[in-house]
Amino acid sequence: MTDATKTDKPKKQLSAKERTKRISELTAKLQQLQASQDAADRKTRDGQLIAFGVGVEEAYKKSNAAGRQKLVEWVKRYLKDSTLKRASAGFERLEAKFPPEPSSLGQ
Repeated sequence: MTDATKTDKPKKQLSAKERTKRISELTAKLQQLQASQDAADRKTRDGQLIAFGVGVEEAYKKSNAAGRQKLVEWVKRYLKDSTLKRASAGFERLEAKFPPEPSSLGQ
């Protein structure tokens, strides 16, 4: 179908009630599409945050005591409130599960 063919058809005139209904339908559809896109964006961001957290965890596990302290200080510098509490709890969990090697203590 060409553009000329599309414009040859007369358009049906909608009544005010029909226009209002159509606008409501389109608005609802747009909101649904926006919500779907927002959910996809959140899922992507959540995946990125998890991957970043895994990276920090691996760096912590493989670091000596000084390296671990640097990671903890870095987190304390940029996080606050409940986010800092959760990160601190994560460091405590890692410290208990993966204590630093004895050769790296105090050196």
